Amino acid sequence: MYIINNLSEKEILNDLVLSEKELAISYNNTIVESTCPFLRKILSECLNDIQDIQYTIYKIMEERGWNKSRLVSKSDLLNIVEEFQYIR
Repeated sequence: MYIINNLSEKEILNDLVLSEKELAISYNNTIVESTCPFLRKILSECLNDIQDIQYTIYKIMEERGWNKSRLVSKSDLLNIVEEFQYIR
């Protein structure tokens, strides 16, 4: 049975970003729990690929005005870093 969905390009890209995010979470969890160095290396490479793909999708969405990134000032960034230093 075929289901025909009339999804917009924006909906498809958003779904792709969310799918890549879930894959990244799964790969990361598996890497953290793995004790085999060879498997960890392979999964880390896969994780890097997924991160690159997700970034590419984000850039496409940004070009189309669907994902607006906000630039942060250097002082705001330094304040955030300083806050996290005290969390330890």
